[in-house]
Amino acid sequence: MRKRFATTLLYGLLIFLQLVLSYWVVNAQRPISNIINFTKNNYQASNQNWSVAHSPNGFMYFANHSGLLEFDGITWKLHPLPNETIMRTVMVASDSLIYTSGYRELGFWKPNANGHLIYHSLNHLAESFFSSNEEFWNIAVLDDKAYFHSFSSILVYEDEQIKRVNLPGFTNTMHRVGDEIYLASREYGIFKIEDTETTPVITSKELKGTIPRFILPYQGSKLMIGTNSNGIFIWDGQKLSQWNPVWNDYFRENEINRGYITSKGNLIIGTILDGIVIFNPKGEEIAKYNTHNGLQNNTVLGISSDRFNNIWLALDSGIDFISNDQNHGFKIETIPGIGAVYDAAIFENKIYLGTNQGLFRKRLYDSDSSYELVPETQNQVWYCRVIGDHLFVGHNEGTLVIKDDQQQFVSRQSGGFSIRKDPHRPDYLIESTYSNITRIKKQGNTYIQDGTIKGFFDLIRYIEIDHLGAIWASHMHRGVYKLQLNDKRDSVISSTYFGANSIFQKDHSIHVFKVENRIVFTTEEKLFTYDDLNDSIISYSFLNDNLGEFVAANRIIAAPDHHYWFITKERIGLFYIFNNEVILKKDYPRTLFANNELIDDFENILPITNSKAIVCLENGIAQLNAAIPDSLSEIVGFKPQLRELQLTDNRGEKTFKPTSQEEVKLQFKYHNLQLRYSFPLFTHHPIYFQSYLKGLDQDWSEHSTTPRFNFDRLPVGKYQLQVKAIDQWGNESQINTLSIEVLPPWYLSNYARTLYLFAFIAILLGFRAWGIRQTRRKEKEEKEKREQELIRLRNEKLRDEIQHKSKELANSTMSMLKKNEFLMDLKDIIDNQKEQLGSRFPDKYYNHLTKKIDQNISSDDDWQLFETNFERAHEQFLKKLKEQHPELSSKDLRLCAYLRMSLSSKEIAPLLGISVRGVENHRYRLRKKMNLEHDEKLSEMILEL
Repeated sequence: MRKRFATTLLYGLLIFLQLVLSYWVVNAQRPISNIINFTKNNYQASNQNWSVAHSPNGFMYFANHSGLLEFDGITWKLHPLPNETIMRTVMVASDSLIYTSGYRELGFWKPNANGHLIYHSLNHLAESFFSSNEEFWNIAVLDDKAYFHSFSSILVYEDEQIKRVNLPGFTNTMHRVGDEIYLASREYGIFKIEDTETTPVITSKELKGTIPRFILPYQGSKLMIGTNSNGIFIWDGQKLSQWNPVWNDYFRENEINRGYITSKGNLIIGTILDGIVIFNPKGEEIAKYNTHNGLQNNTVLGISSDRFNNIWLALDSGIDFISNDQNHGFKIETIPGIGAVYDAAIFENKIYLGTNQGLFRKRLYDSDSSYELVPETQNQVWYCRVIGDHLFVGHNEGTLVIKDDQQQFVSRQSGGFSIRKDPHRPDYLIESTYSNITRIKKQGNTYIQDGTIKGFFDLIRYIEIDHLGAIWASHMHRGVYKLQLNDKRDSVISSTYFGANSIFQKDHSIHVFKVENRIVFTTEEKLFTYDDLNDSIISYSFLNDNLGEFVAANRIIAAPDHHYWFITKERIGLFYIFNNEVILKKDYPRTLFANNELIDDFENILPITNSKAIVCLENGIAQLNAAIPDSLSEIVGFKPQLRELQLTDNRGEKTFKPTSQEEVKLQFKYHNLQLRYSFPLFTHHPIYFQSYLKGLDQDWSEHSTTPRFNFDRLPVGKYQLQVKAIDQWGNESQINTLSIEVLPPWYLSNYARTLYLFAFIAILLGFRAWGIRQTRRKEKEEKEKREQELIRLRNEKLRDEIQHKSKELANSTMSMLKKNEFLMDLKDIIDNQKEQLGSRFPDKYYNHLTKKIDQNISSDDDWQLFETNFERAHEQFLKKLKEQHPELSSKDLRLCAYLRMSLSSKEIAPLLGISVRGVENHRYRLRKKMNLEHDEKLSEMILEL
């Protein structure tokens, strides 16, 4: 018994804790969608931000604990001080001049040619005026003077000089109002600065002992003085009066820290403990922002507004942006802790949200109320529908009916998807569920389940009933059914399936709805309708011809006065459809909900009026008002600005180009480009960017959330880079155009090409000269070959001739030799006969014969013939020999000729008609005539000649 009691108690405690936790989660104040929180992770600097200022060019600057923080609408950039000290305040004098100050530091920033801010410290002029731990908390600029305020001194910078203002004592704050610089002292009141002196302005006792935080202009010439805990005062030039004294307790309780007047005259009060409060010029509260509804921190250290009247807050932890974009045709409300919203309903002055975690509700028109979980409704809710004076809720565990804040399950059939009145049985409702189609009957002032429609079981998502009473039921995933019921309408008598075998030609993505009381089918491609005359489904040509891209809708929701919401994968459209008219009232791109999207395949809208509706989102709801013109049309008046142009070579070496030029020429070495743009159109809605590089790209690039564009290895040529911004509605900004020329590398430059031309010409000339030389060489070689051939032929001819002549010479010599030998032999015979015969051989005949013989042996004719043949065989031998040895006789020359022919002494003897001994003697005499040495041979000398 005790164990059962403990188990029951524990179970009850767990349920109680779950309910308390759910209630606590959903009762946390929801962040307002027009607030953007920037944390240190976003801007990459310290948490603490002491001051904020806006620039005429739209940039925002923050005095961050780590340095000057710059935001150009896209990119955050931190500029630390060179000495890395704390920065306390920032004041923008112009786009190109920004003053900052902090702990023992004051100076200004100016952009260089590349747009990078460069710091110029004034410490070298001001350091002599510093106290040991002096910090400068405020800066005011008037004309060409900059006033730097610390609690104990004010330094004035002008014309490269620093002057010190004489103060009445400790001062809390300093502000410029019109053409005056005002000071506030806790002990002495309000002063204004004139040159280097201070003049009292307000010395009323009401300010004695207070801590002034700000001095602002008020209604012309009046002053507004805000104190930390004593409220706000107005000085009209004569006396002080309390401003909005009903707020004094709040100001005292939360401590005023900053005050700011917007361009519209609204007053923003920043507190230490409760964020900001905004008042209109009449002193009426407009809005209050704190950590409960969107701020990330309640301690406000700085306030400013940009040119679009958006509010910027420098916080003790982080930076917050509050958009002034409040009056557009849609507003997203993020609701943490309730899950994905599937349906919504407005009933009994409450808004109900059906989510995947249960049914939640809150009071309408009560900004302080929060969503709470309706008891016993945890789990999936599919629909919420007001029928009569009851709210029907399709739940995972059945169907609930709510009336007077009381809820009960009228059906336990799981998973109610869709519910419709039965026009043929007005006291019945028909509901599709996970597995059946149920009947719910009205009984008195309540409803009860009256069974299910027999003969049909399937997972049905949507149902519609036509004027003939047939139920059209679209399956969750495949096709649609036409169900004919019996007269009691409790059973199916015929069921027809339409899918891939029908005009749809597919099974999936087919749903059924009603437009102007006519059955309409969506397929995500085109629309179809039921032709009751021919009992067939046909293409709905009238709507297909007039809806444009909305023929691809996957959901149609009826709104009052013949209005219909069409939902596609890309857009949401509101149409007026009546008789033969189809008018598009408003078109919403689904990119509006990029950060909090509709639930895929369960997109849903709750029409409130013919122009207002609530869209169900994954983490909240969106309110649409089609009667308000398109949002963010301001974008068309702006264009992205080039903030940084970085060039990189292939080795990673970087360089920067000035961003003010409309045309840039790049060395080929640096043909890798990284460009960063700014677009200071501040809004809480997403802005997208596209680029188009004419000369390289075929079309605009894909949407990018950051305007950073890289172009690597650009080829040589001229290009035109165009960059534009696009809002969620498709509106486009003006186009920023930058002309880019990638110069050819040095080896392709005009100078190089000229050099190449000359080199080419020189090479051509060289080739020509080489060709000529080669031709001449070849001609010469051929000529030499011809000459050599001629010489060879001539030599051969000469050799032949010499050979022939030598043969003739040899033959003639042999002839002479044989003749002489014969004659000498004959002479010897005659001499022998003479000796033998004596006188018998008469002397007359003997002498005659011997004389004839001797004459023939030494015949001049023989010698001339020999000499002729010898000269032909041995050209100019005898001539040269005579020139060298003119003393030689004809016999000497003959002997030399015979020796030239390599004849022996024995062979020479007959030719000379002398003995061999006579030849030897003749050779001896010849050596002496030619002056030959003993070791020199006569025959060798003659052969070498």
